[in-house]
Amino acid sequence: MSKVRIAYIASLIVLALLVISTIFRPMAVDEEYSEVQREHLLRTEDEWIVEFRIANHEGKNQDYAIVTLVDGEKYTEEVTIPHGRIFTYIRHVRDDINDDNVTFAIYKGQEIEPFKQATYYLK
Repeated sequence: MSKVRIAYIASLIVLALLVISTIFRPMAVDEEYSEVQREHLLRTEDEWIVEFRIANHEGKNQDYAIVTLVDGEKYTEEVTIPHGRIFTYIRHVRDDINDDNVTFAIYKGQEIEPFKQATYYLK
């Protein structure tokens, strides 16, 4: 058997594998995810303002819980964001808090672990 013939058969096998893999497992997979965008920490005269956006790319309406820990107090806000939409979250934190940080955790649906967590050190 000549080398050209072996290379030809090998290339046909590789081509067949590529065609089969595109049929059973498409190369372009539409991913479903959520993301936090445009995180801002702003300082005013007597308070801090924390702002961020949650973008829903899940392919369906999605429930989110935003848990904020400020000065030992826990605050929870629940929101449903339609697919393809963005929710803007704004939190005002007074300057006279005892702790020097504020923690945010964003949960998707009924998940136990947050998909995004951030701590802002204010002082």
